[in-house]
Amino acid sequence: MDIPERTVSNVLDTCLGVMRDEDLVLLTDSGTDLTIVAALRQGIESRGARCVVAVLERYERPGSEPPRSVAALLSSCDAAVELTSTFIGSSQARQAATANGVRYIAMPGVAPDTFRLGGPLDVDFDKLRPITEQIARGWDDASTFRITSRGGTDIQGSVLGRKGRALHGIARTSGAYMAPPDIESGTAPVEGSVNGIVVVDADFLFMGQGPLAEPVALHFRDGLLVSVEGRESFRLENMLELCADERMTNLAEVSVGLNPNGRVCGVAMETESTLGTAHIALGNSIAYGGNVAAIAHLDCVMKDAVLEFDGREVLHEGRLVT
Repeated sequence: MDIPERTVSNVLDTCLGVMRDEDLVLLTDSGTDLTIVAALRQGIESRGARCVVAVLERYERPGSEPPRSVAALLSSCDAAVELTSTFIGSSQARQAATANGVRYIAMPGVAPDTFRLGGPLDVDFDKLRPITEQIARGWDDASTFRITSRGGTDIQGSVLGRKGRALHGIARTSGAYMAPPDIESGTAPVEGSVNGIVVVDADFLFMGQGPLAEPVALHFRDGLLVSVEGRESFRLENMLELCADERMTNLAEVSVGLNPNGRVCGVAMETESTLGTAHIALGNSIAYGGNVAAIAHLDCVMKDAVLEFDGREVLHEGRLVT
């Protein structure tokens, strides 16, 4: 399908703020859709900026480090767009680049359909930013959280002293990191504090293709994953085996999706962005405000979620409770 100019412009202008004479890097691999690369490259060059396309190997494990040459390229450009098949935005190379002032948007695994009119990139990111930041302030102020869902999720724990994280999609300032179409707010819960069950009935992101056919239950005790049950649990278990890091059982993140044009689908970034969903992550929590430097960060998404701060409901299946 053709990539609409309107959504390309939303990415390059609203989200990234591309300016004349800038140097931009597009990170790709063998699974990146070339129509997206062509559309973004044309848009970048039409704005008087320069574009370099870097082709990486196709990584299996989210958070893998790109080679030193690519890391150096990232740190020396003005802005970068991650279009690889697997998420690498939690890598040290990305963190070093944004610390150096590079504007970076992570869009791993996006498809041409992600750019559809009426889709998750066809939203007013500036208008949605205040609610994302409002919920982030709620994480700031809360001592405890609880997430429940129609599917059976019920987890709770401490977020005392943890900063809320607002991913609103806008990376127009120096060193900004965002992940459009993902619009979400969350934090890293206090290590060792989370107990309960997460029923993953949407998807394991970057762990096999597409939404789950049947739910998978994850059981947590004292902040650690202690058991997994469900017919498709192998998708998570295989990735944990590939990571081979005992720290991967850490519950690293809790977040809620806030994009009203998102839907649960085969594109990871759209699924986790979808209004009404929530997700937890296993493993690395460093970039999310935590202290666990595990080898990877694995997101697990549930539908129809309810978020509470200190026993007070604040978001009910995508509806803000005032």
